[in-house]
Amino acid sequence: MEDNVSSDQEEGSNERGSGSERRGGGSSENDEESDEEEQQFDISLAASHSYMGNGLVQVSGRSVLEAGWTGRVPVIAHHGAVFPGETVPMLLTNERDAAVISRAIQHDKLFGLLCPDESGTLVSGYGVLCEVFEADAGVGEGEGEGPRSLSFKARATHRFRCVHVPKQSVPIHAFSRMRTVEVRVLPEVRLGDPLRPARLASLDALRRARTPLDARLRSMDAAVTPWPLFVYDIFDYRRMRQIIKDYFRTMSLENLPEEAVSLSFWTASNLALSARDRLALFAVDDALLRLHMEVRLIARKSVLCCSSCAVEIARREHIFAMSSEGVHSNYTNLGGYMHDIVTVSRASNTELSGAPSAEFSWFPGYAWTIALCAACLAHVGWRFDAQRRGLRPQQFYGLCRNYVQPRCDGAGAGAGAARSLSAELRAARRAMSALVYAPRDDADP
Repeated sequence: MEDNVSSDQEEGSNERGSGSERRGGGSSENDEESDEEEQQFDISLAASHSYMGNGLVQVSGRSVLEAGWTGRVPVIAHHGAVFPGETVPMLLTNERDAAVISRAIQHDKLFGLLCPDESGTLVSGYGVLCEVFEADAGVGEGEGEGPRSLSFKARATHRFRCVHVPKQSVPIHAFSRMRTVEVRVLPEVRLGDPLRPARLASLDALRRARTPLDARLRSMDAAVTPWPLFVYDIFDYRRMRQIIKDYFRTMSLENLPEEAVSLSFWTASNLALSARDRLALFAVDDALLRLHMEVRLIARKSVLCCSSCAVEIARREHIFAMSSEGVHSNYTNLGGYMHDIVTVSRASNTELSGAPSAEFSWFPGYAWTIALCAACLAHVGWRFDAQRRGLRPQQFYGLCRNYVQPRCDGAGAGAGAARSLSAELRAARRAMSALVYAPRDDADP
């Protein structure tokens, strides 16, 4: 398999080299010139979804919703959990669906993406509200005949729960087309430092994050409460944020959100997780508890495996960012199917299918080739090859997150890790319910 990939890569390099020789006469001077033109890929291009064309225009107006808001919105099924803050590019090829969203753009610009349950086959009852911010020019300007197809970009804004959840199981494909559903916006709990009521304000000037003196002061604060310091440290925002920051620094991601709720959603979006773990994070209302769960998930040493046969495809240390949104982004193809893509620098046990193509490439300057699992020939993603010799990286893979699943590295580690995480989360919920949180009076978590 690897030999085939290498030979394909060499052939592509030879073809590009031959083209350069034809244009420049094959002199070494041209080779030196191409080396001098080495350029790192601009990751903001991927985040702009420029492959959708220049016909999208800004949609004016915004909707302001609060926790508990109830309303009827058009919803459609998605194959995974989309977290608030993510960009959602969509191409609707169904005329009726396009008309529904066109009317929504005239009204409040809102629609919903329904999350499946952990099996991926049934409706979970959860979803995310999305607000359209760019759409095809002319959409929503009149009451005439609706468009036959519609391209637009939206941003996920609020988690919701369906108001009327049927008692019997509903297959997710029942929402393959837009349907109007009554939803309720879920709360996002923003809790402050649980030690704030116990600490002396006169010592605040001495408190500095991650210093020995700060640790001593926190120990003094905890001494006058019923709980030892380590219980409060479990949910210490500064500690959790530093762990998350150190983890993503290895992927060259530095600009993490500062606010606790935004950070918890951003982290959930960019971690390689199973459908079960993603849904568990999605259902949590408390940002600190969500961050605690994510810190526990970061501690796992996992590999990405084919969802069909469980053969290893990529290791977690090979994940890197090809988009300014992070290591994960949503992209749509020409058929209107939206893929959740995680980018990795290398992949194993894959075979290529078909010829390279630059049409509708999510990463400008790269040609894509379908990548299959070498063991079972299931589709796992695409390989992207640079079309210019100076573009860096020269090659990488985009893996579909619903086609690959994380597995704990080590025999028998998966079940044990799942049990320990479940037990700790139950203990964490009990601990959090017993802690007395002070209301926030400043912008810091």
